[in-house]
Amino acid sequence: MKTLFRSLMVFIGILALNHFNTFSQEYHLGEINFKATGDEVAQPYFVKGMLLLHNFEYEDAAKEFEMAQLLDPNFVMAYWGEAMCYNQPIWFQQDFAKGKGALFKLGLKASEREAKAKTELEKGFIAAIEILYGEDKDIKTRNEKYEISMAELHKGFPTEQEVAAFYALSVLGNCYTGEEKEKYALAAKVLMKLNATNPVHPGALNYMIHLYDDPTTAYKGKKAADSYFTLATDSKYALHLPSHIYLATGEWDKAVKSDEAAWKLSEALVKKKKLPLEDRDYHYLWWMEYGYLQQGKYAKALDMITKLYHDSRYSKSERIRFHLAMMRGHYLVESGQWLGDVPRIEIPTMGFSVSTKNMCFFVDAMTAMEKGDFPKVDWYLNQMTDQRMVEQNKKQEFNDFRNCSTNPIVRAEGLEQELILAEVLEWELKALLSMKTNKLDEAEKHIQKAVELEDKIRYEPGPPVVLKPSHEIYGEILLAKGNNQEAINQFDLSLKQAPNRSQSLLGKYTALKNAGETQKAAQIKPMLMKNWEGADEQAKELVK
Repeated sequence: MKTLFRSLMVFIGILALNHFNTFSQEYHLGEINFKATGDEVAQPYFVKGMLLLHNFEYEDAAKEFEMAQLLDPNFVMAYWGEAMCYNQPIWFQQDFAKGKGALFKLGLKASEREAKAKTELEKGFIAAIEILYGEDKDIKTRNEKYEISMAELHKGFPTEQEVAAFYALSVLGNCYTGEEKEKYALAAKVLMKLNATNPVHPGALNYMIHLYDDPTTAYKGKKAADSYFTLATDSKYALHLPSHIYLATGEWDKAVKSDEAAWKLSEALVKKKKLPLEDRDYHYLWWMEYGYLQQGKYAKALDMITKLYHDSRYSKSERIRFHLAMMRGHYLVESGQWLGDVPRIEIPTMGFSVSTKNMCFFVDAMTAMEKGDFPKVDWYLNQMTDQRMVEQNKKQEFNDFRNCSTNPIVRAEGLEQELILAEVLEWELKALLSMKTNKLDEAEKHIQKAVELEDKIRYEPGPPVVLKPSHEIYGEILLAKGNNQEAINQFDLSLKQAPNRSQSLLGKYTALKNAGETQKAAQIKPMLMKNWEGADEQAKELVK
């Protein structure tokens, strides 16, 4: 039996060794410069696992590390790598049981596991991950200690690229508010040095994009986004992530191209692996639709919703329902087709967060408003308030479907922001109802409440959950009142939060024209027309 087992392992080893000769040419995930201690036959699987890990392809990475373990049961870093797959610091998620389980395969005791490490560098990696999956019950405490441990490792091995990459990631994973400027500066310094040393390191580009993932700093991440999009073309996530920068800078052509590529690869992989519908990355589809809408390509967006609605009828996935709800809402707000077929799509909201539930009520209320059914609008407003109060009193965890993962992030924190978003939608709806019934002073008071609340919340990457920015609505109300200069200010505030957003550009252009500032209006028009270069006629007709 032992002879048979050895023969089998030799056969597997020969296959893997032959595979090694062409392995680097079979995929495009970037390159790393790191050689862990382990058999040569297992090395290519470990390397691919590392590349997938840096590209946040966690499930596929874990499989590669497991293959490396199979080929070399003493490959210490392969167990470390698998455990790292169950920690997702950017999203503040960790599967403690699976991570600890991966380490237990290496040894039942921490001392036993560390003793198996062959070099001081590997011992340092093992010591750090023991903290990440350590005895402290609070994950924040473990993250803080893990960052300190990685800082020490980086100090001891300042030229090791993998130490630098995972150290920078540990810093980002310990930034919970997005306001930790010193920490962000530290991570940026480490990542820029790593990128200069190895321009094709996927982790350096990935983490740098996350570092600059908001409208105020996105310009700093444009070079990384451009590089990353062409580097790791076999990673769905790597194809999509540059759109975070492009959306934050309002570069709609690039944003759409990024998400089209990610969605195409996602569909191809699902077909190849014969996975269910819900395993497609609808996150990319949602972002792509928002890009099309900013380009005025309403027919394309409608076609996407139609296909997604078809998928939703064959799957009970909450994630599909969430994306259908968001895409339906964005389509209606941007296109204004409130009396077409899309508003009639019914979407159950169980399992959604409070802001998403209120967004669905908002869309249904807007449809009723366009039909002149104002009592129905009032009914929806009451539902929105009741829903928010229920969630406020329960204070329970909620599912966040806005991330790139195929599974929702279960958030124990962040309810306060969710409740604010939900209330913003209520005040916006009140303002729009007052505007619709020509009560413009009342509308202004309501939208001021929405603006005050929305300005309190932190920026969330991607298409807005508040479908129409409150500053944009405020600008439109001021336009209706003839207060053009004040309207321009509100549209500018909207464009600061959502650069190059088409409806805000249109509002500013209209306000400048009305104010007689034809020269400034002439500067805005080309920006809008560039957005709508390939737009449907419905969009182009809005610019006169």
